[in-house]
Amino acid sequence: MSAAKGRRNGFAYLLAALASLGVLAPASARRSDRPQPFQAEISQLAAAEDALARGQSDAARDLISRIPEGRLPPEKADAAAWLRVVVTADGAAYDRALSDYLQRFPQGARRREATLALARLRYVGGDYGAAENLLSIFSPGVERNATGRAALVTRGLAQLGRGDAAGALQFLGSAEGDLKGTPEEEEYRYALAEAAIRAGNPSAAMAALRALLEKYPQGDYAPQALYAMGTSLEMVGRQADAANVFRQVAQRFPLSYEATRVRDRGIRPGMGSASLLPIGGGFAVQVGAFTRKDIADALAKELRTAGIGDVSVRAGDELPPVFRVRAGSFATRDQARALGERLRRERGFSYQVVPR
Repeated sequence: MSAAKGRRNGFAYLLAALASLGVLAPASARRSDRPQPFQAEISQLAAAEDALARGQSDAARDLISRIPEGRLPPEKADAAAWLRVVVTADGAAYDRALSDYLQRFPQGARRREATLALARLRYVGGDYGAAENLLSIFSPGVERNATGRAALVTRGLAQLGRGDAAGALQFLGSAEGDLKGTPEEEEYRYALAEAAIRAGNPSAAMAALRALLEKYPQGDYAPQALYAMGTSLEMVGRQADAANVFRQVAQRFPLSYEATRVRDRGIRPGMGSASLLPIGGGFAVQVGAFTRKDIADALAKELRTAGIGDVSVRAGDELPPVFRVRAGSFATRDQARALGERLRRERGFSYQVVPR
């Protein structure tokens, strides 16, 4: 045996002996046995998220509080910070937690949710300007999820609270495409109506309220919407119709705050003999149908100027579309026909009574 071969055999024998004594482990074993960085903290975060998913907020709060700051990798720190926000119970601490999250993670995965939540706190606190500024990251025409849709409504309400009713009406009107047909539509329609009333545009208010009440006749905003409909009718001088709508509030929602406001007006459910103004259904008078919208709009404007209420221009499904000018909202055909005859006598219009 050569001297070099003997030295190699001796070195191999030494390594084998050290390994058998546990002094030297194989490289693969050393890598698998080595603790991974933050492994315990990551497991604890997962346990906290699982507890929250099961509705165990207290357990989630306790677990997340045990993870020291800086003991999570960057991709997990965002999730942990948001979890701390979600499980915060105290109002002032919740405000601070949201602000801290947005400051630490300006591009975080939950940035939009945090911004909306903080803006709502500012709105409830009466700081409408701050709420509107926070929500400037949300824009009509691009929002496609519940957070974005709710933010658009809150942004419009903040603008309204700040005193810019005309701006709020314009902004909310531009957001219709984002909100129509969504779970947030009822709240949106009511916000749009409130902006229209304060901006002195009762026609726009009634259109929004009618859409709300036809789709959500027993919704969360139904009592407020009915009362606002009565207010809008008063604004256009339709006192009798307004009283009938106020009467509906007292009849349909007797325990609501709006019913109390109706009773304070001296209106009782059984008063008067007139039929209740239909919110959904009923009849209207159609006085024109045109293939040009500008002509239909001009006729509608003329009718409104003449004091005719509930004037609308409706586009049909035809191609090209036909724009129908309709007026009034009546419980019976005879009531609608009376308006039609008046228009025929006074202005020479032909008409037909149609379902609303």
